[in-house]
Amino acid sequence: MPREAKLFDASSGSVVRGFLKFSANIPPRWIQNARASRKRLEPEIVRIFRELKRLRKSRPNALVTIKKTGKELRSALDLWETAYRKETFYRGLRVLLELQRNGSSGI
Repeated sequence: MPREAKLFDASSGSVVRGFLKFSANIPPRWIQNARASRKRLEPEIVRIFRELKRLRKSRPNALVTIKKTGKELRSALDLWETAYRKETFYRGLRVLLELQRNGSSGI
């Protein structure tokens, strides 16, 4: 069973809020897991895009089917977007923690 993204949810996806709430390290594995989760969804999105395109071209009057496929696409894209936001959240949090650990360069 996958781990829940409690830090992501608790900080509403804001890297700065997450940085203020979190004081430990972000393992690179968290970023890899978020990326893998996002990449796993992409073939399904491509399949739905092609299906929608095919329906619009070959069956333009099948409005109910086109609408249903559009909703399916929107759902898949929402999942992809959430996975992308988690990936960038963890990446940004890791960068902020590295900056804090190493100190700023004083530029």
